[in-house]
Amino acid sequence: MEWIERVQTGQPGWLFISLFVLIAIFAWIRIYYGNILMQTIQASVNFRITSKMFEDNSLLQKQLDNILHAIYFLSVGLLVYLAETRYQLFPYGLSGPLLYLFNMAVLAGIFLARIVLINLVGFLFNRTRIFREYLYNAFIYNKLLGVSVLPLLVFVLYTTGIVREVFHWAALLLVFSIIIMRMIRGISYSFKKDISIFYLFLYLCALEIAPLILFYRWLEEIL
Repeated sequence: MEWIERVQTGQPGWLFISLFVLIAIFAWIRIYYGNILMQTIQASVNFRITSKMFEDNSLLQKQLDNILHAIYFLSVGLLVYLAETRYQLFPYGLSGPLLYLFNMAVLAGIFLARIVLINLVGFLFNRTRIFREYLYNAFIYNKLLGVSVLPLLVFVLYTTGIVREVFHWAALLLVFSIIIMRMIRGISYSFKKDISIFYLFLYLCALEIAPLILFYRWLEEIL
C-alpha cells in the first residue's frame, strides 16, 4: 500500500529516531529495573501483586512508573500516527511529527483528565483511597500497552505486504485486548473492595463510555 511508502519516505529520520529512543529506553529499564518491570507486567494478571505495589509505593517503583507512562505516550502515540496515516486521517490538517506530537498531547490530556476525575469522584463519595487504588489498577494496563506495542511498531513500519498487514491487525487486536483486560480488572476490583454497583456504573459511564462517545463525535467534526 501507498501509506507505508509515504511514512517511510516522507519522514524516515524522525520515525527511526523515535523507535530507536523507545527501544533504548526499554533496554535501559530492562537492565536497571528488571525485577520491578517484571512485577509490573505480572500485576496485569495478578490483583494481589497490584495491591502490594500500590501499598509499597517505593521510590524505584515510582521512577519506573513515570518512565513507563512516558513510553506509553510515545509508543501508543506512534501507533495511532501509523493508523492515521494508513486510513488518511489528519485532524486539523496535521501530519508528520506535528501529528505525532498532537497524538501524545491527546493521550496526556486523557491521562490527566482521568486522574482529576477519579480523585474528584473519590472526594465526593469520601472514598479517595479506594478510587486512587482503582486508578492505579487501570494505569497498570497503560504501562503494559506501552511496552507491548514496541516490537509490533517495528514490524508495522518496516515490513511490507501480508507480513505488515498481519502485524497491523495484531497491534489493533492487542490494544483492544488490553482495554478489555482493564475493564475486567475494574469490575473485579469493584467487587473485591465492595464498591456498590451504583459507583461502578457511574465510573463506567463517566470515565470509560462517555470519553469514547465524545472522542467519536470530535473525530466526526474535525475530519
